[in-house]
Amino acid sequence: MNKFLQKLDTLGLLLLVGAALYYSVTDVWDKWALSLAIAGGLFFVLGTAANYRQIIQSLGKRSTKYASNYIFSVLLVVAIVAGLNFIGQRHVKRFDLTAEGTYSLAPQTLQVLDKLDRDLEIQAFFPGGDYPRLRDLLVNYKARNRRVKYEFVDPDKQPDVAKLNDVTVYGTFSNPFTGSQLKFGTVVLRYGDKKEKIEKRSEEVREEDLTNAIIKVQRSGVKKVYFVEGHGEKDINDSERGGYASAKKALEDQAFKVETVNLAREGKVPVDAKVLVMAGPTNEPFSQEMQFVTDFMNAGGGFLLMVDPSPSPSLEAFAKSWGVKVRNDVVLDVSGAGRLMGAGPTIPLVLQYETHRITDRFRSMTFFPYARSLDSSGETISGVTVEPLFKTNPNSWGETDIKSGEASFSEKTDVKGPLTLALAVSKEVKPASEGSPAVKARMVVVGDSDFAVNAYFPAQGNGNLFLNMVSWLGEEEDLISIRPKAPQDRRVILTQSQQSMLRLLVVFILPAVALVAGIFVWTRRRR
Repeated sequence: MNKFLQKLDTLGLLLLVGAALYYSVTDVWDKWALSLAIAGGLFFVLGTAANYRQIIQSLGKRSTKYASNYIFSVLLVVAIVAGLNFIGQRHVKRFDLTAEGTYSLAPQTLQVLDKLDRDLEIQAFFPGGDYPRLRDLLVNYKARNRRVKYEFVDPDKQPDVAKLNDVTVYGTFSNPFTGSQLKFGTVVLRYGDKKEKIEKRSEEVREEDLTNAIIKVQRSGVKKVYFVEGHGEKDINDSERGGYASAKKALEDQAFKVETVNLAREGKVPVDAKVLVMAGPTNEPFSQEMQFVTDFMNAGGGFLLMVDPSPSPSLEAFAKSWGVKVRNDVVLDVSGAGRLMGAGPTIPLVLQYETHRITDRFRSMTFFPYARSLDSSGETISGVTVEPLFKTNPNSWGETDIKSGEASFSEKTDVKGPLTLALAVSKEVKPASEGSPAVKARMVVVGDSDFAVNAYFPAQGNGNLFLNMVSWLGEEEDLISIRPKAPQDRRVILTQSQQSMLRLLVVFILPAVALVAGIFVWTRRRR
């Protein structure tokens, strides 16, 4: 028993070093690190008490000096390693070689994290109290901003904590198609006095979920986006290919409140509206309705107008009053880019963007099915600034002979590309004064409404571009960026013959080559 006690000091030192290393790597002082530290301290005290006579007698020996130097060297190496881990954990340098930047935080996430001015507390409730994929993601968040604090909680072992946070969604999901199992759970975020909850039942908690939740808890108020209805516009509750349900959900994920409004029935734009959207009307609105829109903009509102080619109305008179010219044409792109979407020249592809806050750092491709071209009216309107956002490539033109079944470029009637597809309009309606910023009217006009329908919203940069437009109109410039992408399934699909060749190569040819090489080397050495 005495011999066992005499070894406790060494065990205690090892446990204390383990606790220090654990904290330096994870930067989380949880129950495991605390348990290691307490046990190490207790064992060290007991071992020292059991060995105090031998310690006193050995202090004057030469071997003790050598041992002390050895121990000091070991502790110094451990301290250096722990320090390097500590510094490396706080200054993470990673190289993401994946095509879509799967293991890098999106620019919008970085912007949102940089705005944190107080601690963001995150509790993840998962079976077993851990989920490695989510932990890796949270490590990246914490590495970007030290104000991010997170912990994992096992709801079964800590039911009181789960009940306090009203957590009922957690467990294991079995995929009936692949047979794989996936942990799911609830993530609770607290930022000041605001709280947001993420509940997933059959899929992982992704970066976009966390970032959207952080945006919501950062917001001091809720801004409303109203979609105009009554003229055949896109339906935000339609989940079919041609609906706008995906756009509605994406806006709600960005903490906007989305509703519809019939201007003819209401007799005005709702007073709580921040952004008004008219998505592809098929019937001409009443002139009085467009006057309601003008009054709304002159009060500092933002208006997103998306007009499709004829026979849809162009709203030419309204657009002209704001310095925008809407052409009566259909944009044709003969560069062959439309084949990427399995379509013809009626889907122009945009690769380059003009300098504007909406398109800042925007590098994704976008495409616009069946669009009309726009331009500045050329008239000088007091206080109004009209800026192009993006254009088609030079191998395009605006076809004016829409009714004809054939299309060919005519120098007399058609307009040669590049053609403008979207314009941003701004006007200072109230100058800045002491204590209050300037009030500006903002409008974005796009010659197509189909680019943001459910079928195309998640493709390339279409959805991001739509959200950037609404964010700019709603004066939420901090949300303008490239949003996190959901991971794509990039499986390698092999034919039966390719599988047979691969099996032959791995199972027979490579082992046979290694065997022959080994026999050859062995026989050469024997000789």
